[in-house]
Amino acid sequence: MFKFDAEKIFTNKKYIIILAILCTFLWGSAYPAIKLGYDVLGIHSDDSYLKLIFAGYRFLIAGIILITIQKLMGKSIMPKSIGDFKGFMLLGFVYTLMQYVFLYIGMANTTGVKSSILGSLSSFINIFLVHFIYKDDKLSVKKVTGCMIGFLSIIVLNFQAGTINGAFKLMGDGLLILSALMGSIGSIYNKNLVKNNDVFVTTGYQLIFGSLMLIIIGKSAGGNLSVLSAESGILLLYMALLSSVALVIWSMLYKYNKVGNITMYNLLTPIFGTILSAFLLGESILEVKSLIALALACTGIWIVNYK
Repeated sequence: MFKFDAEKIFTNKKYIIILAILCTFLWGSAYPAIKLGYDVLGIHSDDSYLKLIFAGYRFLIAGIILITIQKLMGKSIMPKSIGDFKGFMLLGFVYTLMQYVFLYIGMANTTGVKSSILGSLSSFINIFLVHFIYKDDKLSVKKVTGCMIGFLSIIVLNFQAGTINGAFKLMGDGLLILSALMGSIGSIYNKNLVKNNDVFVTTGYQLIFGSLMLIIIGKSAGGNLSVLSAESGILLLYMALLSSVALVIWSMLYKYNKVGNITMYNLLTPIFGTILSAFLLGESILEVKSLIALALACTGIWIVNYK
């Protein structure tokens, strides 16, 4: 009888590469998918509360999917301790609520290509944060060098009309940077929670708690969003599935590996995001500054992880 050995699979270099590429492809596809969702549902750039409800629906479905799968596999859907629900709620607040409040609003005020590149910032932030948290994942000259090159991508990306900051939008680029920070903090806290709890349970409940916060905030402000068409329903289901699948796999990779060794693969997210945005949204990937910024982001992560 086949026995699933999670540790063996998620520490095998070949599987790590395959699974990490799958995650980053799914996350890359989220950038244009969110933009398409805005168009299909008629959500405009100033419809902030509708964006929160949209995000809430997506993550609520994703969380329910994970808890249902856990139940169908005959496993407990309860945490090791009732007190762990507090941890799940805090994780949902940071990893789902705060990260995606900033992401959804920020994306409405910039392009999908730009969003995907700025999303790579979480890799650099992670490397700095783990230095203070894990003794075996300290900063080094190559890590600092790689991070500096990575942050140059933001400068290049925002260079316009002879001034470096001319195209920087606080409600667009600024919120995307904050979203990356929340994602980094959440991923590290998630790594600690899954040490003692099942990944499906941890991820499922944090998505449910975080999504309910998003929906409550959106509806309490008068927002009302109906998903009636087949197109919007399919798109929402796809986004829920990509969230549940990618988060579970990424959490397992973090659980069995050093954060610094896994976060390197985030370099693929802006690449997939840029390509998919070009095909699905008609955005240009041939602008010189976008290509330079993308190359700098990838180079920075490569230097950080080169052995």
